[in-house]
Amino acid sequence: MSSVKSASHVNAEKRGRLAEILCVIRLHLTGWRIIARRMKASRGSGLGEVDIVAMRGETIAFIEVKARTSIAAAVESVTPAQRGRIARSAEVYLRHRPDLASYNVRFDVMVLDRGFIPHRIADAWRP
Repeated sequence: MSSVKSASHVNAEKRGRLAEILCVIRLHLTGWRIIARRMKASRGSGLGEVDIVAMRGETIAFIEVKARTSIAAAVESVTPAQRGRIARSAEVYLRHRPDLASYNVRFDVMVLDRGFIPHRIADAWRP
């Protein structure tokens, strides 16, 4: 079986990476400190990838980044199953970081629309 990616898949990956970079810049500009990026679990573990983990004050945000044609389409693209995988990944991450146990945890979505301006939906869901 070939592992060659289609041109559309490569373009989607490039757009996703650009979206993450722009979101990281926006987070820095608004006082957030990035503590992890593109955090992945092993395939088949039931855990999801977390695009960005950031902290500000006493809050840690696990952030899913979506690049879509509209904010509504981006928010809708974070499925309940994906939210569950991200929440489980956050739980595992925090278990390995007992120094963060007292922090408030939330799950945000950052959206990059056609204008390439990142929008953050704070506390987008709760597990």
